[in-house]
Amino acid sequence: MLKKKFLKNFYSVYSEQYILASLILYNNSWNDIYYFLNIDNFFFKNHKIIFSIILEFLNLNVSFDIYSIFNRIKIYSNFNFLNYLNYIVQKTPNPYNIIYYAHIIHNMFLLRKILIFSNNIINNILKSDKLNINEILFNIELDIFDILRNYLKEKNDSYLLSSIFNKYFLNTNFSKNFYISTGFKNLDNILKKINGGDLIIIAGRPSMGKTSLSLNIAKNVSNEYNLPVIIFSMEMSSNQILIKILSCILNENQDFINKTLNSELLNNFDKKYLKIIYSLKIFIDETTNLNVIQIYTKCKFLIKEHGPLGLIVIDYLQLMYSTNPGQNRVLEISEISRSLKCLAKELNVPIIAISQLNRNLESRNNKRPVISDLRESGSIEQDADIVLFIYRDEIYDSENLLNKNIAELIVGKHRNGPTGTANLYFFDNKSKFSDF
Repeated sequence: MLKKKFLKNFYSVYSEQYILASLILYNNSWNDIYYFLNIDNFFFKNHKIIFSIILEFLNLNVSFDIYSIFNRIKIYSNFNFLNYLNYIVQKTPNPYNIIYYAHIIHNMFLLRKILIFSNNIINNILKSDKLNINEILFNIELDIFDILRNYLKEKNDSYLLSSIFNKYFLNTNFSKNFYISTGFKNLDNILKKINGGDLIIIAGRPSMGKTSLSLNIAKNVSNEYNLPVIIFSMEMSSNQILIKILSCILNENQDFINKTLNSELLNNFDKKYLKIIYSLKIFIDETTNLNVIQIYTKCKFLIKEHGPLGLIVIDYLQLMYSTNPGQNRVLEISEISRSLKCLAKELNVPIIAISQLNRNLESRNNKRPVISDLRESGSIEQDADIVLFIYRDEIYDSENLLNKNIAELIVGKHRNGPTGTANLYFFDNKSKFSDF
């Protein structure tokens, strides 16, 4: 543990006194700093005690002053709190700079956390007999994520209705910056457009085309909006994803591409297809056993290098790992889906997460999925903005030619609009969806 002398440049006695005195003199000044300041931000024990009592009064919506605080606080120790409270109040005549000093306290707290966790990394490496690099990196990611989460609290995410109105109607680039189309008219007629920050669940039984649909949307988004798209493929290799995307673009069977994928085929490509392939900003990450923190870190690096993302695809949700392993799997899935929704909002990027369905539906006469069929669903249906099921009747009735190549996209949940069913053509051997 770092000794206090190493932290001497990373706390401010005056700033902490200023905040406490301002809150005592003007209780309502709490409204300016409530969204990021908490007890842990204070360095000195007595300041934490005073602040905890102030929070008690604030939570009860009760006015307070020096004496009401002292009456609650005198049970803690023999320290002369009354004299000290009088002292800090007298040296702080007004609260007009309370936001400035609150930021100082909060930033000092974050710097102390960085120092402490950096010191812990060094100590753990030096003391460990067997170095597990994966475990070390995972713990570093957890600590960084925690610090970033605390830092992001400083942003005031409340906006006046009129400013949102102006942003919505007067910004000519609003649609491009905040919405994406799936690229399929029949589906867009129901969904209209997908918002940045939306969590979209694409679910279905095996072989229904879940991965293909997500890749089709990813291709459309990258091609239409010229934005980077990242696909986290925990089941398929990057080569398999490549074949599916090529098959869709070239309108050729995957078997044909697999057999002829060589430099000669490349030379025979139509230039318009080559232009599409090289223009797509699609990144594929085939890391297995990912958790939300790792996805967050990878996305932040990608944003830093290539700018804002257009879409994140996760294939698939049940292959992800919780940051709190060991608990009930349903609770783990609930934590993952909730974290993915938070990640989508934080990055202002829509996330498509592919999900498996319970096999129980196979015993029903009508095998079209419903929300309750989500496998290990936990709170997926609550966290998701859109739940989209893929159903192909030809999987169950292959002799009926009327069902051939028809995919029903069932919108089972739509937080911001209607539900319904969009019919598309699906050519399985080409991994390609298209409008009627």
